Amino acid sequence: MSTARSGMNPTTSCISQTVGVDILQASVNGAAQVYTLEQVIPARAVVLQRWISLDTAFSGGGLASCTADLGWSSTADTDADGWYKDQNVFTGATTGILAVPSTPGDRLVGPACDVSDSARSITVTFTPDAGHALADATAGSLSVNVIYLNEAALDNVLPLV
Repeated sequence: MSTARSGMNPTTSCISQTVGVDILQASVNGAAQVYTLEQVIPARAVVLQRWISLDTAFSGGGLASCTADLGWSSTADTDADGWYKDQNVFTGATTGILAVPSTPGDRLVGPACDVSDSARSITVTFTPDAGHALADATAGSLSVNVIYLNEAALDNVLPLV
């Protein structure tokens, strides 16, 4: 049996936030710092696309490297729910879009695209080299963008007659 969606008016939204060196406060050499974006993905939303754009490479304070991970809250650097791991955001990295699926139209699969009945936070985890602290960085910013479809309106599924 086919179905039609009555009252369907899903909306596409975008979270876009710049995260700069000014938020980095981890002062222990090699210690990562997790930053939670201000906006959340609402309950029942489906993430369609996500990317990191490096605006200014991270540098200063003796940093020898710096990477960024992007994913769901508390999972960006620890499991399969992470969207991107170990993106180079240090001096010498090419500015512009760093992390997108390799093929246009590719979509998220697996736990990274699971729909949740609860709103979820997105985190960026910054990790410096073992000999330096993030709090000493003097330059750097990146933009995080996440496009999602709010499917809460899709609950009204009616059979075609």
